[in-house]
Amino acid sequence: MDKLLIIKTANTEKVKSVLVKNHIEHQVIYDEPLTIKKPTKKDKLREYIEAKSKEDIFADYGEAIKDKELEAEKSLLENDLD
Repeated sequence: MDKLLIIKTANTEKVKSVLVKNHIEHQVIYDEPLTIKKPTKKDKLREYIEAKSKEDIFADYGEAIKDKELEAEKSLLENDLD
């Protein structure tokens, strides 16, 4: 008779190896880490660089739109003066 056993442990690999070593039939149905990985300094730096590059892209885009609007206004004024 098959039974379902749910175990919460920090040593999942050890439990799996004991099952294999003792030739106990088992099936891993669901495997999920319960702890959240703490971000390393590299992860934080990568996030910072990505955020800054996005800010720069949007800042440049905003400036480009303003420049286009000013050029359009200049051309309208020049056409009105002629």
